[in-house]
Order: sequence, then structure tokens, then C-alpha cells
Amino acid sequence: MCCCCNCSNLAKKVWSFVGVAIIFALAAFFGFGLPAIVDSVARKEFIMEPGSQVYENWLSSEVPKYLDIYVWDWVNHEDITNHNIRPKLVEKGPYVFLEDHERHDIAFNTDHTINFRQKRTWTYVPEQSKGDFYNDIVTTPHTILMTISRLVGSGANETTIGYVNNIIEKNNLLDSGIAYKDVLVRDILFDGVEDKLLNALQILAPMFPEGFEVPPWDGFAYFTGRNTSVEYDGWFQIHSGTDVWANSGLLTSWNNVTQVPYFRNVCGKVHGSTGQVNPPMTSAQINTPEDFSLFITDVCSAFNLKFSKDIEFNGVDGRIWVGDNRVFDNGHNFPETECQCTAPVAQCPNLKRGVLDISGCKAGAPLLASFPHFYLADPAYSNALEGLQAIREKHEFQYVMHPFSGIPLEVNGRLQYNVHVKDYGLKVTEDLPDVLLPVFWVNQRVVLSQEKIDDLKAIDTIRSAGIYTGFALLGVGIVALGIALYYSIFVWKN
Repeated sequence: MCCCCNCSNLAKKVWSFVGVAIIFALAAFFGFGLPAIVDSVARKEFIMEPGSQVYENWLSSEVPKYLDIYVWDWVNHEDITNHNIRPKLVEKGPYVFLEDHERHDIAFNTDHTINFRQKRTWTYVPEQSKGDFYNDIVTTPHTILMTISRLVGSGANETTIGYVNNIIEKNNLLDSGIAYKDVLVRDILFDGVEDKLLNALQILAPMFPEGFEVPPWDGFAYFTGRNTSVEYDGWFQIHSGTDVWANSGLLTSWNNVTQVPYFRNVCGKVHGSTGQVNPPMTSAQINTPEDFSLFITDVCSAFNLKFSKDIEFNGVDGRIWVGDNRVFDNGHNFPETECQCTAPVAQCPNLKRGVLDISGCKAGAPLLASFPHFYLADPAYSNALEGLQAIREKHEFQYVMHPFSGIPLEVNGRLQYNVHVKDYGLKVTEDLPDVLLPVFWVNQRVVLSQEKIDDLKAIDTIRSAGIYTGFALLGVGIVALGIALYYSIFVWKN
């Protein structure tokens, strides 16, 4: 039966327009109100405060993190002074380690920031590895020799240079020339290789000029002193997001400074995310993706990753940011990267594109960072060697994020570390070619568990359902308005 069949035409008009108004109000609620409510409730879980989901995951994440290490074996090191023969390298690995993070000395500050230190623990995973971490052997550049040669040859006087030359020559401190020959992978990475040069220089350190520091290691390893260390990564201070949720997880300082001394201007600024907690993206950022800044303590600087594309990742919306040719440009093609150059300004750029001098960050060791296999670098680096082949799918730095929450869905943080071998002015470095020798590269990878992805999918579903319902009701409302206008003008006449 018609509930208003006996109503006056005026009443019919009023009730029809009230019904239309109700439909439009419901459309507005489902299209705007419900998503706003969901956003408000969900984003409380994305700020860094005790009890929130993001904070609890940050404290003890159930998502496994892995470190894949590929080590370069230098198979013809004895021909290094023959400039007609290129150094030949063979890639070994990956040696896979489960990486666990623990937060220590957490302090909440009144300015909505959090101070903390972290301990990283690496546990070898043989079933995922290729090769034998405990028994594989490699030959790799003598990094201590190159470090001492660089520090002495570039800054010391002739007396000190002659003194170091005599120490090395008379005491036979280099058993295998400029390379660690046939060393165990586990020793060169973590346990330490006995180094007579290092031991001798530690004993004689008080006799060297002021400012000349010898590393206090028992032996040399690229990860010496890092496994299970609370002190190595330093002090972090991040925004909690309790005042402005869009700042959640962003760095404010590292080791109590906002500017590292190793790079000039913006290149030395401490900013961006540490990669574990990112702020939820604003509507403007979702509509127009910006660069994503990721601060990497191992190179003491932030990478500005470029938005690549939208993807669907195991059923949820994801966005990929990648390391492009700006990351290690040194000012060749992008003026804003000129401050990466560590030489005097008048001499910049002093390196070809594709590498970053991190010697200041690594106690003076002549180490340069790049993408694996010199991906996106000047071809001169790889052309000077044998055995390298850059492949985008294998060597690109990638960060996949869920835009609404800022939660990383998948990470492949790929970096290569290279030793700069050349004649630094000591007798043992005479006739050496000027070449970058890769020593190892890493892939820090994370894949979000399906359980966490399902939680994000539920949030996306509720938000999408509200929006789609709102659009559907809007369509119904427009049709109802048209019908109401037609009947009001042509049918319900007084």
C-alpha cells in the first residue's frame, strides 16, 4: 500500500524531497564520513606510542628480516700491477642471515620525540644460503693496507711516510701483498682476519703524529664489532607522531646531531625514515606521490628514492620507490647532488657518477658505496673489471609501501661496498692502477607476512566499501531527485 496515497500534492512533494535529502545524506556519510572515521581510528594505530600496533611491532616485530651477503672473490690479484690485465672477480653467495632488531634505552620526550638505541643480531641461515659460510674461501683487497696508505700518503709528511715504509718492509708485514689471500668468508665478514700490519701499527700508534688513529680491532673484518652490539648503530631520535601523525617515525637526529660532518649542506642532513616506521601518507601524497627519503646509517646519509609505480601486492595496494641515478650522482647530472662530493668544492665532482665516498663514515677507509655490479654507474667502473653484469631486477634498490598506513610491504635494500685501490704514495702501493674493487654487496630484504597484509586488506576494504556505497547512493539520489522533480512539476499539481 502507498503510505502517502491520500496525502495532498504538497505533502507528496515535501516527502519526496525529504527522501531525496536522506539519500544524499547517506551518500555523504558513506562516501566521506565513514572513510574519515576509519582513517581516524586506524591512524591512531600508526603513531609511536605504547599500545599502538605500529609501536608494538617496532618493539618486537614478527616480520622476518634477512641480510643476504654476496662476497667478491678476486681470482687474479697477483696481476694487479700488470695494467694490461683487468682484475677478475667471481661472486660468491648469497650467505643469508636472519636479522633481529632490539630497541634499547628508549626514552619518550616532551617534544613528541623518542630516543633509542638498537641492537642488531645476525644468525646464519644455511638452508637459504648458496655456498658454505664457514668453509668457503676468497681473496679480497687488503683494506687495512689501503686505509693506512690513504691516511699516511694523503696527509702525513715525508718523515712519517718513510717511517711507515720502513716498518712494513723490515718487518715483513704483508704476507700476501695487497690482498688477503684465501681467507675464510666467515673471518673476513665477522670473525676477523689476523693482520700483522694492523697489530704493528697499534703498538706504534703513540709514535705517530696527532690525528693519526689506528683501528682498535683484534683482527680485520667488514662487520667487526657489529653483531649483537648496542653501541654500533648509535643514538636515534624520531618523531612519535602523537602531535602530528604525518611525522610518525621520521628522524630528527642521529648520534645527537642533525647534520653529519661527512657531506655538505643537504647531503649531510639527518632526515627521512629509518625504514622500519613510516608516517601514513596524506591524501595529497597519495594523489601525487613524492620522493621517499630513507636514512641509511651504514653510509651516514639519506637516499631520496623515486616513485616508480602502483602495484597490487598480495591483494593490497602498494607503491614502489626505487633508487635511481640521482642517488650516487655526485653532481654530474643533478645539481642538488653536488654536495655528495667530499673533495674541496673547486675539485668537484672528483668521482664519476654512480659511487659515494663514505671514507669519512668508515674511519678513513677508502670505501665507496654503489649499487651492486655498479648498476646505474658510469660504465668505466665495470669496464675496468671482469665478472660484473648489472641487472635491474637483481640489483635495483626497491622499497614497496602500503600508502595509507606507511607500512613497508617488501624491501630490497641493495648496496655494494668497494675499496679504492691506487698508488697512495707508499712504497707498497707503487704501480697500482686506479681502480674500484668490489668487496661485497648486501640485500636487506623484508616481506610483510600474509597475516599483516590481511589486516591492511580489511582496512582498505572498509574504506573502499564506504566510498563505493557513497557513489552508488549518489547515483540513486540523482535518479530520485529527477523523479521527484518530474512528479512535482507535471503530476502533483494543485
